[in-house]
Order: sequence, then structure tokens, then C-alpha cells
Amino acid sequence: MRYLFLLLGAFLFTAQLEANESKVCQACHPIIYEEYYESSHRNASIYNNPIHNAMWEKHPKDEKGYTCAKCHSPSDLKALEEGVVTRNETQTEEPISCMYCHSIKDVQEGDSSNSNILVDKKREYYTAQDGKKGKVEYEMKSSWFGLKKEPKSSPFHKIDYDNENYYNGNVCMGCHSHTNNDHGFDITMLDALISEDDKNSCVTCHMPQVPGSKVTLKETKTHAYHGIAGIYHKTSNMGEYIDFKLSKKSDGFSVNVINKSNHALFGQAFRQGILKAEIKRGNKTIALEPFVFERVLARNGVEVMPWEANEAIKDTLIYAKREVSFSETLRSGDKLTLTLGVQRISKEGAKKLGLELDKEFTKFRILKSETFSF
Repeated sequence: MRYLFLLLGAFLFTAQLEANESKVCQACHPIIYEEYYESSHRNASIYNNPIHNAMWEKHPKDEKGYTCAKCHSPSDLKALEEGVVTRNETQTEEPISCMYCHSIKDVQEGDSSNSNILVDKKREYYTAQDGKKGKVEYEMKSSWFGLKKEPKSSPFHKIDYDNENYYNGNVCMGCHSHTNNDHGFDITMLDALISEDDKNSCVTCHMPQVPGSKVTLKETKTHAYHGIAGIYHKTSNMGEYIDFKLSKKSDGFSVNVINKSNHALFGQAFRQGILKAEIKRGNKTIALEPFVFERVLARNGVEVMPWEANEAIKDTLIYAKREVSFSETLRSGDKLTLTLGVQRISKEGAKKLGLELDKEFTKFRILKSETFSF
């Protein structure tokens, strides 16, 4: 009986598909929808993301109109095709809808930025599941001589398990690869690279398996986290992909910060990574000068907003690794604690964007902390 109610619910939700596509998904994927609703994808528009809104307010306007829709609100067709952005249900509830991401057939590489190529079949969506291949359509499976019936797949859509982009993380590269401004300068510098040799991908790092069923029709123990782990959620989980390698020297010590992900860390405009080092020496605590990882964008040697930049006058990002030196000499009995964290935007960036009163944007979020004894 419960499958009948779920089936009915799915079709009732279909009636409001044009207004809110993702609400349809909630009927069968309530846990995933709840995560999505708090995610950076659902909060990507100028109406949900204060940082993006502040950037767009300062961005020069021309006949092209809103030029960020391709990645910040592709589900709003008027914004995407005409550059006209207005407050509406799509912008506030699903600027990047569930169906949009699961409809990406391939990614077309471009000089200025990449583009997503969408499947042209309605209600046929891609996903990934280890050990599963092929396309699956809805059918009821009978057991116990027909006394027990269970759905084999979704009653709302077909599922395609064969798109390799959803397994290797390339599905994210339409928006999370590079973004060049009008001067041909990359203003995000993720330096992302998808390789067959990678043990980690966008999906394994930012959408890890977490407890809870992915669908109500057939219970599963885990599902891919759709809140998008990173600077907004599960920040400390990112420390799993960072290592500290410590070296003692006669005039101090150095720390090699090893980046095990497949992209540079902290490359977005105004973002800062900060490495703090604190030594516990007897009853005394020595806080060393923090090291800042950032990329400062400029034009003719002067720091400017991202759309005006044609160079970086500072680049201390963590690519594969970054060595940081400290002048304090370590002694026997010392305990050194290294803490790597991130600020969504720097304090200077917050001032430039008029966001300095909201401390949430400049809050230090810990990615990894480790203590070494000598």
C-alpha cells in the first residue's frame, strides 16, 4: 500500500513541475532533498547567496544582462537565455535544480569556461552507483508467488547508470573548472584536473556516502551527501584530503601542506586559507604568525575586482603541495599544533563587498588540526 501512496505522491508533484522541479524529487528522496535545500547549489543565486549578490551588484552592467546564470541559476531559463534575473520561485528555491545536475550528458570544454550539454530526453536522468550499469525503467517485481510486490526502479523517471562523467567527477567540470574574464584571465583558478589515476574525485570528496536511505521505494543504508561538503557543510571532513609533513631545521621548522585533492585549494576571489601554528612549551603558549594562502588579483600591479584583473600579484595557493617556513626553533618537550582553516572571504574582501558587518563570511573554519610532540 505504501508504494501506491508514494506513486500517487510522485504524480501529484508532477503537476507543479514547471514551478519547482526539485519538489518532485522530494516525494521519493526526502533525505537527499533536505540536504540539497541547505546546499550551495540551492543557495547559488543572487537572492540566496549574499557574497554572489554583492559581487553582482558591483559588476559592470551591459546589454548582456546577468552573465552568471550558466552556473549560478541555469534552471531559470529567462536568466540563462536572456540575461534577465528577477526574484522568482526558481531563483529562490532551485536555481540549480536536482533535475538540471542529473541531466548533464557531457561537458564541452571552452577557452573562457566550460559548458554543460544536457540530455534531450524527458524524465531520463543520470546517476552513479558502484556495480550497477545500464538503463533502468519502472517495473514491479513480484516475489513469494506474487504475494509481495516491490518496485524495481523509479515510477517517475528512467535511470541511466552508464554515464562515466558521474563516476569520475567530470560532471562537475561544466562549472567548477575555470572562469576567464573578458581579459582572458582565470578568476577562479581551481586548476582542476580529472585523471584516471585519481583516487579521489569531486564526487567522492564533496558528496561522500553518509547514513540514510537514498530513496523511499527501496531502503538503502547510505546515500551520496547532497549538501555538498566544503566551506558551507562538513568542512572538517575536507581535512581527510590534506596532510602535514613536518621538517625541523636549525633556524626553525617547515611544514609541507600536501593537497590530495585534484584541484588547487582556496583559488576563488577573496578566499583565504590560513595555517596557524601554536607551540605549547611548559606553561607557556607561543602563537606564531599565521601563513595566508590566497591569490590576489590585479591589473597593472594594483589589486582590482575579479572582472578587471589581468594578473595575480600574489599566489600562495596550495596546488599539489606548499611549503611554509617558521622561524621558531622547536625544543625537546614542545607540543606543536598545526591548524589549517578557511575563510569564505577575507576581511579585506568583505570590506570591498560591503559585507564586513556579517562575521559569518570571515569566520575561520577548521579543515584539519594535528599536534606533534618533540
